[in-house]
Amino acid sequence: MQLLSILRMASGASLWRGLDYVEQGRVKNLRPGGEGVFDAEVEGTANLPYTVHVDTVHVRQSHCDCPHAAGTKRICKHMVATVFTAYPQQVDAFKWEVEQEELAFQREEEAHRAELVRYVNSLKKDELREALLAALIELEERQDRWW
Repeated sequence: MQLLSILRMASGASLWRGLDYVEQGRVKNLRPGGEGVFDAEVEGTANLPYTVHVDTVHVRQSHCDCPHAAGTKRICKHMVATVFTAYPQQVDAFKWEVEQEELAFQREEEAHRAELVRYVNSLKKDELREALLAALIELEERQDRWW
């Protein structure tokens, strides 16, 4: 299953915070309003819950009265939480995509390390000493810049 476009438009921070809100049960009074349309109240950091309107078909019609999204076309964590509550299978799709990205990153890291090992093994003793010294000097210079 692929993520709904409204979720693809959200930032990574909004996706994770929205998922947290769902897991904390902060989405209240979820009401369907037609094909792919939902209204809800989402408890946030304010005293009163935020009012959320999500339209998964016409994404730009979605809105929330929180400070992050009010008067903008941003997809906030409250909208994400509403979508995840309305479509719980989207939580699984999101987690699956994150897992696939992490696996791809791990494969790239492993390939890079294997290439590095091949390179180091191909060096002659003098070349290896020279490369090691250059790497240590570069590391030392980087550490000096941080302090």
